[in-house]
Amino acid sequence: MTPAQQEQYRRVFGGLDRGEREELLQEWYDAGGCEAACPNGCWVEPDGTCEHGEPSWFLLLGMI
Repeated sequence: MTPAQQEQYRRVFGGLDRGEREELLQEWYDAGGCEAACPNGCWVEPDGTCEHGEPSWFLLLGMI
């Protein structure tokens, strides 16, 4: 992860324990997409990147 992506990770997941993080990722998956690791809060396909070139959290975390 780049430093900017690490900061986004702390913003999105920092206050969550492992179970809560997994629940959030499952909610996103069930919704058919997820946030990208982007400070703009872009919503993307699970295997996609946003218009700013940032990957989905699923990609960045090596889940797909």
